[in-house]
Amino acid sequence: MIGIILAITYTVLFIFLIRKINFFQTELISQKIIVFIFILKITAGTALWFVYSYLYADRSTADIFKYFDDSKVMYNALFSNPLDYFKMLTGIADSSAESYYQNMGYWSREFNQGLYNENRTLIRFNALVDVFSIGNYHVHTVFICFLSLTGLMGIFKTFSSVLSNKKKELFAAIFLFPSVLFWGSGVLKEGLILFSLGMCIYHFYKLMNEGFSVKRFVVLFLFLFLLSITKLYAFLILLPAFIAHAWLVKTKYSYPEIKYMIVLAIYFSLGLMIPKYDFPFMLMDKQRQAVYMAQGGSYLGNHNSNKFVYIDPKIENRIIRIKDKPGYCKIVPGISYVSWNLKTFHDSAYVKNSTDTATYWIYYDQAAAGSNIKIPLLDGTFFSIVKNSPLAFFTVSFRPHILESKNPLMLVSALENIFIIVFICICILFSIKQITNRHLLYFCLCIAVLLFVLIGITTPILGTVVRYRIPGLPFLLIGFLFLLDKEKLLRKFPGLKKILG
Repeated sequence: MIGIILAITYTVLFIFLIRKINFFQTELISQKIIVFIFILKITAGTALWFVYSYLYADRSTADIFKYFDDSKVMYNALFSNPLDYFKMLTGIADSSAESYYQNMGYWSREFNQGLYNENRTLIRFNALVDVFSIGNYHVHTVFICFLSLTGLMGIFKTFSSVLSNKKKELFAAIFLFPSVLFWGSGVLKEGLILFSLGMCIYHFYKLMNEGFSVKRFVVLFLFLFLLSITKLYAFLILLPAFIAHAWLVKTKYSYPEIKYMIVLAIYFSLGLMIPKYDFPFMLMDKQRQAVYMAQGGSYLGNHNSNKFVYIDPKIENRIIRIKDKPGYCKIVPGISYVSWNLKTFHDSAYVKNSTDTATYWIYYDQAAAGSNIKIPLLDGTFFSIVKNSPLAFFTVSFRPHILESKNPLMLVSALENIFIIVFICICILFSIKQITNRHLLYFCLCIAVLLFVLIGITTPILGTVVRYRIPGLPFLLIGFLFLLDKEKLLRKFPGLKKILG
């Protein structure tokens, strides 16, 4: 009961802030509508909680609970040793906190490719909000909804000045798209991504259009940092769009197509030449991990022998967990498995009758995903990424379709995709002959296309695709809004004036 009371209290507080803070004030949207969207987001976030509390009730596999539960370990330290809490929250001199981290299920990740484990950002966010929520989940929903609303507001304010004649369409594309509303309102990384991404774009455009100031540059840098530790690939995708746009601003927006092509070519070329990272291989590695997890089964690793083991999910009794060593196991004698070299994923070997007595850490142990799809496998070369990019973009943009809808959530996504197809066709059929803001069209499509390609290449589960793509959906829709000749459309279908006029 106290959780509901706290959630209502913070909802009222944030509504007060929405009505008072200048950032949420715009001539194109009344404050009442913004407040309504905030309440709608809280409703959607609560619906997400209901789905994973009662319909898919395995708490250990639900992302909305995994990082929330881990944050309790950090939060409880506030009462026993406050200094440890602040060390973990900031990451400063936190080596002494290893005993806390060992009690978290998702703080450490074996396959991180030498990169920062982004799960920690959401764990820390929850641990911070725990101070205000006293550990009650619904308060976290209210906080994440306010943050994601702020990010979406930043996107709206960035593009509203150049799309003021399409304010209803812009508003719907940013705030009312079902999957963005649903997944962007839960206690998930997507809420923080929308917040940091939206504020990065808002402050970047302010910096470009209103001139340089130290304060705005520092604020932009802080949001870029937050985006990089929340979802690194979103940060890396945003950089070339920022670089190209800054170049266009300095050259009076001339030849936007050529400049975007040059920036992207140089950007990817530099990425391939960084000696510390082999990005095509890292992408292949990430794809293989995702494919293995989608297939279900046990995924085990042993650093001493550089061995990676996969055990088919059809073998029910396949591993023996070690009681005094959480996260580790032994392979059940006599079962079959496939193994690879842990570092290269080459030299595969099939074992029919296991006699292996080594101890393995458990990377994953789960059933097969219900919406698993086949995606072309990368071979660790840049050419294979380019070759598979069109199919990857198509998959993320237009799947699942109706025939792939196995549950209500997938059905909503399929209907959403039908709308996307119809919307794109309308924008192309009723397109403007002379696009006045081509640089912004390319800016939006650059973000959406790069994000969709990356997701499509590395994600073989349609349910996950639907969720991962939400930060890019508003940009895809906004990009095509720049193409749409609204007056031409209304002349052809005057009945739409009641809705779009």
